[in-house]
Amino acid sequence: MSAELSVVALGHEEAAAAQPWQLEALREDLLTLDVDRVGPLESGVAPPNSRSGLVEALGALLVVLQPSLPLLEGTLAVVREWMARTESGTVVLEIDGNRLEVTGVDSAEQRRLADAWLAVVTADRS
Repeated sequence: MSAELSVVALGHEEAAAAQPWQLEALREDLLTLDVDRVGPLESGVAPPNSRSGLVEALGALLVVLQPSLPLLEGTLAVVREWMARTESGTVVLEIDGNRLEVTGVDSAEQRRLADAWLAVVTADRS
């Protein structure tokens, strides 16, 4: 069964200052994985008289995937590589209410938190 993973790659201030290619580059990188779909994360209903019925969250993507450990580890690796290239500060990954904040710092603590998050989100699927 597929799951939805939200990837909030840019905070509001970062997203406002970011170049459009930055988030598109992350989207393209994520599409190299065996995911079902990567697209904009919708954050709610648009105001009346808008052209679209939904509002996209600024600086965020929705990844539809099979929540297997190897695929989630690959997703995390892609996000970290993208962060290094774009010098992004923090990325928030969330699946089924389980959040992981990934910082640019690759530390033992960050790896421990990522491993714990991966264990929780994959255990929920077993």
